[in-house]
Formats: sequence, C-alpha cells, structure tokens
Amino acid sequence: MKYLKLFSAGRIGKLKLKNRLVMPPMVRNYADAKGLATVRYLDHIERIAQGGTGMLILEASYVNPEGKGFVNGLGIHSDACVPGLKKLAAKAHEHKAAIGIQLYHAGRQTVSKICGKKPVAPSAIPCPVMQEMPRSLKIDEIKKLVKDFAKAALRAKKAGLDFVEIHGAHGYLVAQFLSPFSNARKDAYGGDEEKRFRFLKEVYEAVRQAVGPEFPVIVRLSGDEWVEGGLTIKDVVKVCRKLEEAGVNALHISSGNYGSYVQGKMIPPMAVQDGVLLPLAKEIKRSVKIPVITVGKIRTPELAEKALKNSEADFVAIGRSLLADPDWPLKAKAGKLKEINHCVACNQGCISRLFAQQDVWCTVNPECGRENEFSLPVKEKKKVAVVGGGPAGLSAARTAAIRGHKVVLFESGKSLGGQLLPAAAAPHREDWDLLRKFLVQEMKRLKVEVNLEHEFGLEEAKAGKYDAVIAAMGSSTMVPKIPGLESANAVMARDVFEGGVEVKGKVVVVGGGCMGAQTAELLAVKNHSVTLIEMSENIALESPMDERFLLLQRLEKLKVKLLSQTRVLKIAAEGVLVTGPQGKHTVEADTVVMCLGSVSNEGLGQKLRYLVKTVKIVGDALKPRRVTEAVLEGAMAALEL
Repeated sequence: MKYLKLFSAGRIGKLKLKNRLVMPPMVRNYADAKGLATVRYLDHIERIAQGGTGMLILEASYVNPEGKGFVNGLGIHSDACVPGLKKLAAKAHEHKAAIGIQLYHAGRQTVSKICGKKPVAPSAIPCPVMQEMPRSLKIDEIKKLVKDFAKAALRAKKAGLDFVEIHGAHGYLVAQFLSPFSNARKDAYGGDEEKRFRFLKEVYEAVRQAVGPEFPVIVRLSGDEWVEGGLTIKDVVKVCRKLEEAGVNALHISSGNYGSYVQGKMIPPMAVQDGVLLPLAKEIKRSVKIPVITVGKIRTPELAEKALKNSEADFVAIGRSLLADPDWPLKAKAGKLKEINHCVACNQGCISRLFAQQDVWCTVNPECGRENEFSLPVKEKKKVAVVGGGPAGLSAARTAAIRGHKVVLFESGKSLGGQLLPAAAAPHREDWDLLRKFLVQEMKRLKVEVNLEHEFGLEEAKAGKYDAVIAAMGSSTMVPKIPGLESANAVMARDVFEGGVEVKGKVVVVGGGCMGAQTAELLAVKNHSVTLIEMSENIALESPMDERFLLLQRLEKLKVKLLSQTRVLKIAAEGVLVTGPQGKHTVEADTVVMCLGSVSNEGLGQKLRYLVKTVKIVGDALKPRRVTEAVLEGAMAALEL
C-alpha cells in the first residue's frame, strides 16, 4: 500500500478511527422540511460509508429552528430527530466508519423566509451577503442558546453517534460572537477577545457537561476570515489554545465567512490551487497538541499523504471528492488511481445549487443523491446506440454499460470529450480535462465499442437493430444575423478554443456570458488587446459567484475592456459598430470573436423516433446548458432503459 500514513489508524480522544480520511460536514438539502433524515439521506450516507472513509461528520444541523439556514437542512433541534440519526449511525457503523454530527446555528447568515423569524446575531449588523437586518440577542436568549447546543449534543449521544462537532467557522453564530467583524457588543459577550470567546466557551462547557468526559467534542473554526476587521490566524491560534486547555478533543480548520466567500478560500473553486488551506492547519497544529483536521480542495491521495507526513494535519477531510466518488478511499488504498472520478471543483452541482436552496447534485457523479435509483436492477438488457461522445453521451454510455447493456458509441469527431475539450482550454479551467479523461478511461474499462469519425444515420439505426438510441449530438454555435458577420475577420469562440482559427491583433469578443468572458481571458493572456461586449448589465452572470468574482478580477488585471449594456450593429473591416450608454461608436478590431450561445443539434434524434422503439435526447441536443445537466441527463436516460 502506497499511502501508509493516510490509511493508518487514528484517534480523537478515545475514539479509534480506521484511517485518517474524514467526510466534512456538507449540507445537502436532502432532509425533510422538519429537518428529519429521509430515506434519500440514509442511502446517500450509507453509500459514502461503504467507500471506506474512516470518519463521517453529518452536516451543519440546526440546534433550534431560528438557526435554520437551509430549507431542507438536517436538524437536531428536537427529540423527533433522534430516530433518523440512529438509523444514520447504524448505516455508518455497519461499514466500520465513525459518525458524528455538526451542531450549528446560522445566526445572521440566514433569512426569515427560511428560519421563520427575524434572524438573530450578537449585534444588529447584517450579513453582507444575506443582507437581512438581524436582531441583537439578549443575555437570557444567549443563555437559552447555550442550552440548545447542549440538548442537541445529548440527542446526538442518545442516537448512538460517536462524537459532535461545534460549528465555529464560516461566519455562523458561534463565529459571529468570536469575530469583531460581526460582534460589536459592549457587555459580557463582546468588547475584547476574551468576552467574544465567552459564547463558544459556554457552549463547549455545556456540551461537555451534557455528553460527559469520554465523548469526543470537536470544534470547527475558520483559520482566517479573510475580511477586514475579521479573525486572522493569530487570533485563531489563541482561540485554539484556549479550547485545548478547556478539553476539546480535536480542531477542524477551514476558513472564511459569507463576506469573503467569493474569494474562493471557503469552498475553493477550480481557479484556486489545491490544498490552499493547509498553511492554516499547519499553523494551528504546531500551536496545539490535540489532533487537527485539515480541509480545502485536497483531491488526490498524494496531497493528503504529503499533508500528514509533513505534519500539516492529523486528519484530512475530502468533502466534494466524496460526492464525486464515494469509493475514493477504497480506490486510493488499492492503488486504482485511474478509476477515481475526481471532483473538478466546478461548484455547479453542489454549492451553487445549495446557495439557491436546491438539493445538492454532483456534476461528475450523477448517482450523488440518487443512490437508490442507481442501485435498482435492470429488468431487460438491451442493445443501445449512443450518438455523440461529449459529456452527455459518455455519461450515458458509462451508465448503460455498468448496468449490463450492450453499448455502441458513435462520435463524428476525431476524439471523445465534446465541449469538455474547449472548456478545458480556458485559463484556470484545466480541471474539466479530469472528467474527460475519466469518462474516456471508463469506455475502455467497460469495453464500450467506440466508433470515431462516424456519422450515425437513419439507415444505420435501422440496420443495427438497436433497442434504444440515446441521442447526445450536442450543439452548434449560434450564428446571429449581424451585418458584416461573413467578413474574414469574424470567427466563432468555439473555433478559437479548439485551435481552428488564427486570431490577430486587437480583438472584440461579442457575448459576455461565461464562455465569452473566458474567451476574453484566453486571448488577453496571449497578449491581445481585448474588448468584451455584452447586451445585458452583467458579465458571466451564469457562472458560480466565486468563479465569477475571480474571473472578473483577472479580466481587470489583464486590462480587458468591458462594455456592458451594449449591442453590436455591424461588423466592418475596421472594427465593430456598437450602440450603448456611450451612444453609437466603433470599437477597433482586427479580429471579432462571436460567442452568443449555442443551438441544439436535435434533428437526428427526432427522426430516429420513427425507426427505434426507444429514443432519448439528452444534454445540449435537448437544450444547451452546463456540463452538470448533460452528465445527469445522459446517465438518467441510460437508467430508464
């Protein structure tokens, strides 16, 4: 076994753990409206436990209803939650995984529409993101909240869970008391660092009294809040030393709050380097003697092993990686690294959906949250043609092959991957290639018959005697009706990414969606002078908010000129005639790059309905959208055969 440290036994307090891998708390919105664990939630947690992770921390679970921050978040606010938690504990223990729960209260990082009342906080200072003015807590209310945490911890113990974690990170209520960024009180709970620490101290002491001296209690903290006036690593080291002295069994070090979320260090997106929070954990670890858990885009067993060997942490949390591939631990331990379906840190299916109060998906793993559906047996094995080798087609072929169908894949191009190829060509988007490589490797592992440079037609559909066809032909570039578009200096963005055209001199990119903004960045990096034109008010609005913030920062640094609320009237040899807030004027351009969206290649799919019993149109062939929808639709089409 290559990763000896990673798969060595560990200990937190008196709790023995089979390895050093941790599932950190991640809200899924899989519970019911009352915060109770659903069958879906049970199936999901059991699937992760099966994959070999040593320690599972159930999501931020609200200790009372006014602390609820997500519409279908898990609760631990009532004795009615205990039966579901008992079932979760049993599922984990069946696979020899330790399981605990995170105790949390959203404080000001929620809204009354979700929690049912005006949000509460240490001070009447609104969260810069949620923006609803909270009500400042009274002393007697603070005392009651302390008791709520203690009651919740006792419920966890009664449910057979192995430990609890107090959520003192990410700008939620405990962190709000700790930080001068959110605590402006002048009484016993604010005014200096000792008084700001008092709420966490009282919560811990009450929890400890409730669960007893042997039951492990962990505290999660943001090692740095990354906001002006917020907690820094120096502040947090002091807090950690106090917690160690008080008897806390382990520390879990993350970073940030809602105010700094867009900087990409709380849940690092694709553009942020792997292991970005390791320095914070390392600083804490050398300041205390109790175990430290690190987290933050640690996606490979190599990086996890290195962190442990270098004494940067004692345990490694790999959250989104377990959504992408719950068997990550077993595959790493067995050395089957090519079979790991790596998280690409796109934040499309998970965090973006969560912040929109939707249930969590995973872009690269359509089984996430649908474990029961994917475990159902196949009624009849069929001969299936998959037309199109992009993410939707590859996902369909993979799922169909896993389920025992005879799969033949047809791709008109020279290689597999579809839009994953140009997507990975954009700066800071290289990780899309992880998904492409995985899906291509799966075609080989599953022995799917792949036909490249092969146009699948009606005659072939008829002659092949297929029981079903999954049509995943993708999309084509939308060609707008703009005078002068046929001129030699106008090219399509997709061709730019695929290297099929030459771009010269000054460039105007028409279309400021996500792909248009990435096109502008790509060309600016290559030292072109770039102007980006967009009809609406905002650039790259469909991108996850952290990715968008970082992208706009990079465009500014690259001196890309942004013209929003601007419409193209005509393309000419000297440039582009536009109209906008500055009136009509010409933007000089040697090359004009069009990026105004795509249109579905759905024609063949509709015609096939007359020749094949079952035809399913998926991905961009149905409607141009993101990779998340393409992968899911391809898999679901195969599942429904």
